[in-house]
Amino acid sequence: MIVVYHDVHSVAKLQEVARIVFAHEGVDTFVISRPQGTAAQTGVPEVHLAAAKKGKRILVVPDLKDAVEVLRPRKVFVITRKAEKEFDPKEVRPEDMVVVAGTEPDATKFDIDGWEPRKVTPEGMGDVGYVATVLCMLRFAGTG
Repeated sequence: MIVVYHDVHSVAKLQEVARIVFAHEGVDTFVISRPQGTAAQTGVPEVHLAAAKKGKRILVVPDLKDAVEVLRPRKVFVITRKAEKEFDPKEVRPEDMVVVAGTEPDATKFDIDGWEPRKVTPEGMGDVGYVATVLCMLRFAGTG
């Protein structure tokens, strides 16, 4: 499975999300899409080093569409409060991509045409919480 952290500005949040992602064996690739500011300058090199030490695969891309083009996932699940459907971990396969925005969820406009928007409850936990919740849901469902 591919996990994407999109449009991240905070070094601390990037590091925390990376620790969460690297702790889950079902994640094959961690993608940092459109890192900004200090997250790009300081956080990306630190996370890249941590990935190398743990034998994890990481990809840094200028935008989400680039990650989709390069990795060619079967489906792209975008976690967003604007979704009508609830995230169901049983829908996700190992060849799929799950995307969480590094800004407040929904602050980033996703081109979700053809992608799978899903909401996660409870709402309001923030991006790091969404990543942790989604990965735990996948783990307990036996799909991540």
